[in-house]
Amino acid sequence: MKKKGGRILWLVYLDSSVPRSRGRIIPRVQAVNRPTLQEVIQALERLGYRYQIFPDKKYPPLWFEEKLQGYVIVETAERITAVAAKVAEEIKRRRG
Repeated sequence: MKKKGGRILWLVYLDSSVPRSRGRIIPRVQAVNRPTLQEVIQALERLGYRYQIFPDKKYPPLWFEEKLQGYVIVETAERITAVAAKVAEEIKRRRG
């Protein structure tokens, strides 16, 4: 069931190895290769967002992908593309 009061951020939205036709929502240049749920959580904490974690859920169009499992509900009024871009940038900064 969909939760109210936030934006859903699937790992697929940030993954540069996933084409836009399969779910990526930010440009490949901004995206991160195979982000983990832990990296997303750390980035959200550093950016000061409140969130809820759902680690065992799978993105419906890619239900067979184990590595892209999980999503986060970010409690914000911003557009999800803006949040995804900020999170991806923070993950890139963290990775070096």
